[in-house]
Amino acid sequence: MRTFTIKLLGVIRYVRPDGNPLRRPVDRTHVRMMIVLGLLFLVLAPLSVVVTARLAGGAGARAERVQAQTRHRVEAVVVDTSPTGSRGVLDETVRIGWHDRAGAYHAAVVPAAGNETIGAHRTIWIDRIGRLTTHPRKHSQTVADSVMAATTALTMLALLFSAARMLIEHRLDRRRLELWEREWAAVAPRWTGLP
Repeated sequence: MRTFTIKLLGVIRYVRPDGNPLRRPVDRTHVRMMIVLGLLFLVLAPLSVVVTARLAGGAGARAERVQAQTRHRVEAVVVDTSPTGSRGVLDETVRIGWHDRAGAYHAAVVPAAGNETIGAHRTIWIDRIGRLTTHPRKHSQTVADSVMAATTALTMLALLFSAARMLIEHRLDRRRLELWEREWAAVAPRWTGLP
């Protein structure tokens, strides 16, 4: 706790305006710019998180509705278990067949789910035209995508502000060095006795 208090007092001393004659205008400019940059980040960070989460959540909710309306669960039957194209135990395949809602027959080669035999039933998802697809989007996936998008937006904003801070400090440090050189050029002959 004491360390935090000491650091807080140091920040307050650094930020507060004072009549210190050793503090040059470039130092005061530096403090003002860091305060403005910090306040701008404090305003934009929550705003970017909320906007990004809402956009991602809205897109995910729309995808949920569309997929719930266009994807259907059907029962497929294993029609062939011969190892066509299989290279090993982990990628064994079977051929399954199913009828879509219009009654048309479809077939596809899919990864085997254990020791399936010909005639075994399997639940699959199909789209409007009867093609094999994945299950509809779950709401938990939409929430996870929204959180990930908001986190990414916040990270990108933090990186942008960090780069801006580094650029400002680099420019101000160059200005400080120029001023120091100019001041030293004026004072050096008096102190060193050299021209």
